[in-house]
Amino acid sequence: MENPAPAVFLYGAPEDYANYRAALTSAGLRPVVSRSLAAALGCEALLLPGGGDIHGSLPPEESFLLHVFWDAHRPILGICRGMQALNVFRGGTLHDRIAGHQQPSGDMLHPTCAEGPLASLLGSCPTVNSNHHQAVARLGDGLRLCQWSADGIAEGLYAPQRPVLGVQWHPERQSFGLRRPDAVDAAPVFRWLRGALTNTDAPLYNRK
Repeated sequence: MENPAPAVFLYGAPEDYANYRAALTSAGLRPVVSRSLAAALGCEALLLPGGGDIHGSLPPEESFLLHVFWDAHRPILGICRGMQALNVFRGGTLHDRIAGHQQPSGDMLHPTCAEGPLASLLGSCPTVNSNHHQAVARLGDGLRLCQWSADGIAEGLYAPQRPVLGVQWHPERQSFGLRRPDAVDAAPVFRWLRGALTNTDAPLYNRK
């Protein structure tokens, strides 16, 4: 009997996050979207998706999820607001308003510089999308930056001793069925999550 795909939890209504669900499924993972925190406890990984602004502390549900998965060394992938939430959870701060990373409709595209885990996944100069006005300012405890835009805005971070990765951009909008020719293929970000669950990509996050 074939083993079921590893479950990845997203906090929200079951009909939410269609692009995230499609990307996870394409990577061989099983998305579980629910507002039940008990459902999260049976999942192997956590995905923190994009969303609204963060002002001050995180919502209690999000703090709970981050504590559970961080403390248990379970894989966490933060995307856009999710990367910002990771940083705030670890005591970091955010820039509330930055210019040049958002337009009235659709995604911007811009080149970035990557090192460490994201360079291993995407190359050293990946072009990514952008649609945000908040960004990481002071880095949180236990996190390291590994990707930047040309104007110095943080585009990616990781935790050296945990399977934790955050990207400021939206890999679900430039991979698999939404792969675009003018940006890097972001499917390796989701394959990293699958690999972290099977420990095949341990070197990507076990760095000194």
